[in-house]
Amino acid sequence: MLSVSQIVGANKGGVVAEVEGLRGFVPLSQISTNSSVEELLDKELPLKFVEVDEEQSRLILSNRKAIAGNQAQLGIGSVVTGSVQSLKPYGAFIDIGGISGLLHVSQISHDRVADISTVLQPGDVLKVMILSHDRERDRVSLSTKKLEPTPGDMIRDPKLVFEKAEEMAQTFRQRIAQAESMARADMLRFQPESGLTLSGDGILGPFTSDLPEEGLDLSEEVPLTEES
Repeated sequence: MLSVSQIVGANKGGVVAEVEGLRGFVPLSQISTNSSVEELLDKELPLKFVEVDEEQSRLILSNRKAIAGNQAQLGIGSVVTGSVQSLKPYGAFIDIGGISGLLHVSQISHDRVADISTVLQPGDVLKVMILSHDRERDRVSLSTKKLEPTPGDMIRDPKLVFEKAEEMAQTFRQRIAQAESMARADMLRFQPESGLTLSGDGILGPFTSDLPEEGLDLSEEVPLTEES
């Protein structure tokens, strides 16, 4: 079972989290963020049950396993939970289950962010959208901008962005799918039965799709069109 739970206590061995009215212990070895246990107090962490002993009323939780499960699908456009590792003038590095992703300052909010530290702090837990994943270089580009219900929500109400993340991501994926469909339809419109198509300079040639295999670049906004 996976849940996002609030940290309500801490000691040298780990932190105590409240999960659906129950209190469970998260050992230090099962916490993925580099934040101290004191810094995690009152924060929310994704947690997974790893041991439940009803007789001794013992509940052991893991933040690492919860995040690792989230990362099983690092698909473009997917939403994952991570914690802020560090801040740089150009963006924030986010730990998403053992992988460090970059949330560029331009991808934090539709509104301009002059000082990242006014929006994010190390140890903050947030949901981010995967914009790109270079598996060879193990580089991941992230966005919270795409998850804002209204422009500027990451600055004014980050909790709302967290709660609406999956819903906003679904809407965004629909926009991308619609844009791809329209692009293919435009190309097919010029494809004669012979299998030839007009190129940009008006020369007939074999039909080929210019769309990349991974789809459109999610770093660009694609507006929804109204149906007539």
